[in-house]
Amino acid sequence: MAGIRNRLNPFAAFRQRDFRYVWSSEMLHLWATEMENLVLAWFILSDTGSPFQVGLIGATRFGGTLLAPLYGAIVDRFDRRKVQIFSRIVSTGLAAVLMTLILTDVFVAWHAFVIVGVSSLVRMLGVVANQALSADTVPGGQINNAMGLNRATTDLARITGSLLGGVLMSALGLGPAYIGVVALYVAATLSAGLVSKDASSKSGQVADDDSSGYFNHIAEGVSYVRERSILAGLLFFAFLIEFTTFPLVNELMAVMGEELFGTDEKGVGVMRATASGGALLGALVTGAFPGISNPSRLLLLTVTAWHLLTIPLVLDMSLAGALPLLFAWGIFAGASFVALMVGLVQMTHIRLRGRVMGLRALAIYGLPLGLLMGGWLAEEFGARTMIATHGLLGLGLTLAAVAIWPVLWRGAKPDDDSVTGSNNTGCTK
Repeated sequence: MAGIRNRLNPFAAFRQRDFRYVWSSEMLHLWATEMENLVLAWFILSDTGSPFQVGLIGATRFGGTLLAPLYGAIVDRFDRRKVQIFSRIVSTGLAAVLMTLILTDVFVAWHAFVIVGVSSLVRMLGVVANQALSADTVPGGQINNAMGLNRATTDLARITGSLLGGVLMSALGLGPAYIGVVALYVAATLSAGLVSKDASSKSGQVADDDSSGYFNHIAEGVSYVRERSILAGLLFFAFLIEFTTFPLVNELMAVMGEELFGTDEKGVGVMRATASGGALLGALVTGAFPGISNPSRLLLLTVTAWHLLTIPLVLDMSLAGALPLLFAWGIFAGASFVALMVGLVQMTHIRLRGRVMGLRALAIYGLPLGLLMGGWLAEEFGARTMIATHGLLGLGLTLAAVAIWPVLWRGAKPDDDSVTGSNNTGCTK
């Protein structure tokens, strides 16, 4: 029995010192980001009365996503620890500028769009660095667990950040809420600085030849994905879930809460926290298993269930009646994310991990597109049409993906070096 408990330990990766600090930094950073997202979304909605602009402020956060392939090459080429620290420092500085504007009572909506747009240029760099560094700091047998805990950071941040942001905004106002945001960004930077200087080299990160140039690094990553069709299919799903489902739990949750349930910012915080609580459970349960033999098949099943659970949200119900549905919706969200990340890591050679994660980050561009589409649908046709469109479109594209990449259902042989952490630079197909 003790052996079974050890095998199912959802927190095994915390035994690694460096992973604990990488995880803590990401947790604090995402907590600040979630508070910031809720506060700014509610401010924009209150100030402008436009759901479209709520979607637009969310989309602005991903302006730097187009640079994600370059970020992947940077993460493979330089010390991943230093890259993460740099991204944290810049994010903290930009949040401090926005806080100053708020506290001096000169803050207006366009300030938010400018600062958020600039901060997006480093946001994706931090995302790519964190994903690669998280895998670097654990043994190969704990990668599944690390990916589950990584997903848990997002869900914990949404639970705590959404609730705290809503409460602070309602009780104290915009200024005190944003002081809390900056304090969390500072703590995230300090935690990143505690990661060991040789954290990446411990797990076998292989430095690329600086003379080959960034374009060649990016081209090598793209070629690698094209040669391994299962990676192409997984990256498609990275885009799909960002486009169809994640917009509903981000800024568009404010639109859903106001139109469907007549709730205020505190109610929206409860909605986001409930969905994130389910996602936390789904991620921890999925990540507790030391090995997932066919993560792409698991992804197909969980994504299908996730979209199916989106459809009932269009029914006429109270907020109390919708919360259990949002919790179940979240469970499949967390499981889907872990299955996706495990599949990407297992199928990718360690030397190319940053570049594949950079391409995966590029898929996040589906979120701003989904936010824009959802905001327009809600403004023109109402929130129920928005929800139904996102759910049905996701189901249709899932079926299309299975037809295009049947290997997603069959599964493929993992890249052994990605699992063992070997320094061997040969890439298997």
